[in-house]
Amino acid sequence: MYNCAGEEFSKLRQIFAMLRLRMRVVGPDRYHIPLEELAQGKGDPGEAADTLPEPMLVFCYLPQALLNQVLEVIRVAKLPPIPLKAVLTDTNRTWNTEQLHEELLKEREAIEAQKGEQA
Repeated sequence: MYNCAGEEFSKLRQIFAMLRLRMRVVGPDRYHIPLEELAQGKGDPGEAADTLPEPMLVFCYLPQALLNQVLEVIRVAKLPPIPLKAVLTDTNRTWNTEQLHEELLKEREAIEAQKGEQA
C-alpha cells in the first residue's frame, strides 16, 4: 500500500482485515527495495525518496478468484479512487517502487490515448 493512509482509507484497511489479507504500508524510505522483497517484509530502509503523488496498490500472492473478490469489494465500497494497481509478477518482481510507478503511468497514458482514438 502506498499513500493509503488517513481516514479516507480506513475502510480499505477494514476490507483487507475482513478478507484476512495482510497489508504492508510502504514508505518513501523503502521505495528502493525490489517489490518481491517488500512483499516478503525484507529490505532495509534507505534514504527517503519523494512520496508518490497518488495512492498505489500492489497485490502479492493472491489467487485470481480472491483478487477478483477484493477488487469487487473495493469497487462496491465506493472508496476514494486508486487508479494505480498492480499484481506482483515474474516480470516486475525485481522492480523497485519508482520503476513500477513509471510503468503504471505509461500504461494509464496508453489506455487514455486509446480511449481518445475511439471517441
